[in-house]
Amino acid sequence: MTYPSPPEQPSYPPAPVFGAQAQPTRLRGRLPRLLGWIFLGVGVAAIVAGAIVLGTKSFGKVNGFQRVPVATGGTVQLNGTGKWVIYLEDPNVDSLDRIPFTVGVRGPSGSPVPAVYYGNPGVGDKVKRFTYDYNGHHGVAAYQFTANTPGRYAIQVGQVEPQFSGAHLAIGRDITTSTVAGALLVVFGVVLAIVAVVLLIVGYVKRGRHKRELRSGPPGWGAPAPGWAGGPPGYAAPGYGQQPGYGQQPGYGQQPGY
Repeated sequence: MTYPSPPEQPSYPPAPVFGAQAQPTRLRGRLPRLLGWIFLGVGVAAIVAGAIVLGTKSFGKVNGFQRVPVATGGTVQLNGTGKWVIYLEDPNVDSLDRIPFTVGVRGPSGSPVPAVYYGNPGVGDKVKRFTYDYNGHHGVAAYQFTANTPGRYAIQVGQVEPQFSGAHLAIGRDITTSTVAGALLVVFGVVLAIVAVVLLIVGYVKRGRHKRELRSGPPGWGAPAPGWAGGPPGYAAPGYGQQPGYGQQPGYGQQPGY
C-alpha cells in the first residue's frame, strides 16, 4: 500500500552568521577620517613651526634692536658684518607713503657708509614696504646699509618732518624673509586644519550612518522573502497534524486474516 508524500518544505533565506564565523565589516568613511587626521597633524606642526620662526627669527629680534632718537641721532655697536636695516619706529608709520627723514652713516673709522632706501636701489619713495607691531614697538623699514667691519657706527639724521621729531630709529638685522616665511607657515597650517576638520566631519558622519545600518540589519530583514505567501495551499491549513486519512488508512490497523 502506498502513502501520500509529505508536503514539500519551502526554501528559506540562509540565516545570518554570528560569532566566530562572522566576518568583520569595515565601516564607511575610513579614508576621509584617515586623511583628516593626517592633515590635522601636518597643519598643527606647520602652525607651531611658523610661530617658532616668528618668535625667534622675526619679531623676537625686535626687542634686541639698538635705538637712537630721531631728533639727535646717535651711535650703535654692530657686532657683525653684512646687511643692517634702519627702522623708523612711531605709532603713525602706517600712514607713510615716503620716508620722512634723511640719514647718514659713518663707520668705525669715521668714513661714510652708503645708506639707501630699504628695498629701493635708487632714490625716492620705497618700493618695498615692511612694517611690524610687536611688544609696543611699531616700526617700518626705512634704510639699509652694509657694514664691512664690526664696531661702532654713527647714525646721523636730517630733514625730519615735524610730526616724527619724537620718533626713534631702530637698527637691526633684516627680518622680512623670516617674517614672511613664518606667516606663510601659519596660514598653510590653518588652511590644512580647516580641511582636516571638514574631512573628519564627513568621515565620522558616514561612519555613524553605517553603524546605524548595521544595527538595524539589512533592508527587509525579518520580513517574508519576496513572493513567499506562507507555503503551498493547505500547508498551514487546520488539520496539518492529522491529514484526513493519513494517520489511519482504512484497514491498516487490522489486515483481514492476519
